[in-house]
Amino acid sequence: MSDIRTRNLLEKILPAVKKPGRYTGAEWNEVRKDPALAKIKVALAFPDVYEIGMSYLGQKILYSLINAHPSFLAERVFAPWPDFEQELRKHRLPLRSLENGIPLADFDILGFSLLYELNYSNILTILDLGGIPLRARDREPRHPLVIAGGPAVFNPEPVAGFFDLFLVGDGEEAFLEIVEKYSELKSRTSNREDILKELAGIPGVYVPSLYEPYLPAGSSLLAVKPKNAAPAAVRKRVLRSFSHSYFPVNIIVPNIQVVFDRVAIEVARGCPEKCRFCQATSLYAPFRVKDPSFVVEKLFQSLHATGYEDASLFSLSVSDYPYLGETIKTLMESLEKDHVSLSLSSLRPKGLSADIVRNIIKVRKTGFTLVPEAGSERLRCVINKSLTDRDIWDAAANAFREGWKLLKLYFMIGLPTEREEDIREIITLIEKMTALGREILSSPPRINISLSSFIPKPHTPFQWAAMEDERSLFEKQLTIKRSLKRMGHVQIKAQPIESSILEAVFSRGDRRLADVLERAWSKGARFDSWRDHFQWKNWVETFEETGVDPDVYRRELDRQTALPWDHIETGIGKRFLLDELGRALRAENSPSCLETSCGQCRGCDFGADIEREFNEKINVGHPQKSFLGQKTESVHRYQVFYAKQGPSRFISHNDLFNILQRSFKRAGVDALYSKGFHPKMQMSLVPALPLGMTGNEESFEFKSFYDLDEKDFVSGLNRNVPPGILFLGLKIIEAGAPSLTERIAAMVYALDLNAEDIKKALDRWREEKQWTGNDAEIAAILVRDYLTAKPELVKEIAIDRASNRVIIHIAFTPQKSLRPQDIVKHIFGLEHAVYIMSREKIFYI
Repeated sequence: MSDIRTRNLLEKILPAVKKPGRYTGAEWNEVRKDPALAKIKVALAFPDVYEIGMSYLGQKILYSLINAHPSFLAERVFAPWPDFEQELRKHRLPLRSLENGIPLADFDILGFSLLYELNYSNILTILDLGGIPLRARDREPRHPLVIAGGPAVFNPEPVAGFFDLFLVGDGEEAFLEIVEKYSELKSRTSNREDILKELAGIPGVYVPSLYEPYLPAGSSLLAVKPKNAAPAAVRKRVLRSFSHSYFPVNIIVPNIQVVFDRVAIEVARGCPEKCRFCQATSLYAPFRVKDPSFVVEKLFQSLHATGYEDASLFSLSVSDYPYLGETIKTLMESLEKDHVSLSLSSLRPKGLSADIVRNIIKVRKTGFTLVPEAGSERLRCVINKSLTDRDIWDAAANAFREGWKLLKLYFMIGLPTEREEDIREIITLIEKMTALGREILSSPPRINISLSSFIPKPHTPFQWAAMEDERSLFEKQLTIKRSLKRMGHVQIKAQPIESSILEAVFSRGDRRLADVLERAWSKGARFDSWRDHFQWKNWVETFEETGVDPDVYRRELDRQTALPWDHIETGIGKRFLLDELGRALRAENSPSCLETSCGQCRGCDFGADIEREFNEKINVGHPQKSFLGQKTESVHRYQVFYAKQGPSRFISHNDLFNILQRSFKRAGVDALYSKGFHPKMQMSLVPALPLGMTGNEESFEFKSFYDLDEKDFVSGLNRNVPPGILFLGLKIIEAGAPSLTERIAAMVYALDLNAEDIKKALDRWREEKQWTGNDAEIAAILVRDYLTAKPELVKEIAIDRASNRVIIHIAFTPQKSLRPQDIVKHIFGLEHAVYIMSREKIFYI
């Protein structure tokens, strides 16, 4: 099937799917290379929906790194939502990349980011829709090399049969090395087995086919051992030179709203706190920090390159970043003027100063997040959460005093040694926090609680622990919900216990689970991390049908036997994890890495050569912004004219506002902002175009202190917009003129009579009436019949024979509107007419 025909078919099915903007590409900063010139083509696959995947920094880093190589090409693909999957299967279309629309089977490498076990079923969907055999053993030389990285690969065994290799550790440290080596090997041989053996020699690479499963003595779980001289263990790759590690300044700006729609920069990797339930502590060790001057410089550069109005500093424990206060202070001196907000991830109450709280709310307040994990100080000692009740009160009080009225709190239930009083302490903590908020704010604060079940994870001190049974977890959830039900200001979001059970099974799973996964997927398992798509009954039936007992993976494990993930080395010793388990059972705290000299705890073997100390004085000047036009003392009111065509017609009205605002920032157009906690660029847009309709002369208004030249404005904006948005003109409006909406007199729409759906409708009418007229003549008859009872607001409907279009002229009133697609539906019987229509012009008074 030709590319043109395929693209036409894709456009045809988009009206039938939710959020078509997920599948169109054409975003600002995307890289579109010529596939014919690429020596190696890499598809970066994320096994979740677009909005989740586009929030993940890891994919952005790899995308930029690979595309920076002159011989390599990287493009993106995300798990299709079930409606889009259904349409692809119905029309027998392969899943393709966003940039060039390359079928997945035509790539050399398909690289998955595995962040979460409940995304595993989506891996199979992507492979199957890509025309790639699910099992690695069934692939031929012509098929892509299917690889994976990310936190979930630290126990890769449940999905080992579906992948050719795994990269364990920091992706920017080794992924390019794998691509370069594969490029060299592919030019020498097509033997897949030989290629994989060679790649297994790269540190951090695990090739499952070179290992075989066995049942260790005293164990109920399969472990693996090498065959054919494969490495006995695979040591994770660690990026030691982290202080100035690669950061993609020109990140892609999505056309639709995504989960974390902002510039986010990682200020530290790893965590010094050693929480015993936390897998990330081991996976991302050692604790490394970025030079604060580098952080500030790259954040400013990226904001300029993207036009984002939000920025974020993140790490596993951003409060432990030693230069946090100085970094925030330096950033806010400029961000506040530019109306850019700053947020922080994973705030640890201890050490969170009032100055930091005061600085990060200067632009806009969102929720203030605290992570106590457990209600009592005793249980926090068990999990090594170095946090007292006083630390929590102080952090909350700082937030309330600065005007924060929303707190977000994260708790876990089912933790090892948990007692009934520990659950009661969660309730008591919320009651006291409510009283504290009422005292400071004079009204109770809003409190959102996230409640999850403890899952024993590999490579943690609790990896041997059992997961609590379903009934007990349910009763604990119910106790908390019932006790806090009387508090209308408290909202509880509890993770479904069944999905936590499935996560626990695959977290500590072995190779037997591959059959379970494939069977559950074939029966419809998709998006298991999404509450409304999770089918627990399907999984229960599948475990029964395959004869695999899921409870085996949730029981307490023997501390002396080999585990399924023992061949994957994190650098944290198993002896240390056992010692920490003993301390946990004695409710003893262990000091963080920041409280002891490196190597004193003998927990890791990374050595003391990790760069962690820098000059706290940030050596980056505040960016000098240049704006279009000449600054004046008075406010100017402008009307802008632009077109919304091609891929941009799949962008919603709200998403369009974000695109226009970010385009202004990139182009240096200084517009006025609203006041208050959530300042927004003051733009007034004409009534929304229906999603899918082209707009050939749309309009909006804005105000500015700058005197703008039309030619400079149009050319400047057109250099800073994604494909499909085209600025046409600018004119100044009198200050006292009515609002944009009040000035609209009429709107003109056009329907394409050459469209396939219209031709089918006309053919049906022609056959039914046994009439031989051409399309324009039949359309004229149908229009005439409709106009015999001319609806209010319809000024004129005519057939333009030169362009073979129906022209619809509708009078506009703000109080009452008539949808043009409803007129077309009435005349021609079409449901999705907006996709073959355009708004040609808007007339103003």
